[in-house]
Amino acid sequence: MNTLIKRIDAFLSVLLTLMVAILATGVIATVFMRYFFSLSYGWFEEFLTMLFVAITFLGSAACIREKQHIGITIVTDTFSGLAKTISSVFIESVYIAVSAFLLVYSLKWIGHVGSTLSPSSGIPFGLYYSVVPIASGFSIFYASVNIAGLFISIPEPITGYFNDEEILQEG
Repeated sequence: MNTLIKRIDAFLSVLLTLMVAILATGVIATVFMRYFFSLSYGWFEEFLTMLFVAITFLGSAACIREKQHIGITIVTDTFSGLAKTISSVFIESVYIAVSAFLLVYSLKWIGHVGSTLSPSSGIPFGLYYSVVPIASGFSIFYASVNIAGLFISIPEPITGYFNDEEILQEG
């Protein structure tokens, strides 16, 4: 189980890193082409927009794993022991419920409009929209891992910096 979690963590981390690199490079290229050559490609800007949306959805799943998502810490920090565990399970269950809702209704949404072709790229919108149920699945998985981690040993994710003080301590 722990190996699977670590592999999914690594996969999502590498995928998001690549996506951000492509997005940053693409934005720089579009600005450069527009400014110096007065060229603008609608399909490429659409791709970058959809890439940004994908990064947002997949990044939210990664944030659930790293416990950096919308945290209701005022609730969990005021409790200790069993009450803290119960409040943590409740909050993670809310993540699961919202993600399950998104998963079910995004599949219905894709079923209705997914075959419509994008006017600028000709790509079916369903391909773009598929990131919603995929990210929802990751979110459900990670919230479930967080709940399990309250009761059994689950490896902590490798995370970045939480605040500026940690960066200053490194330097």
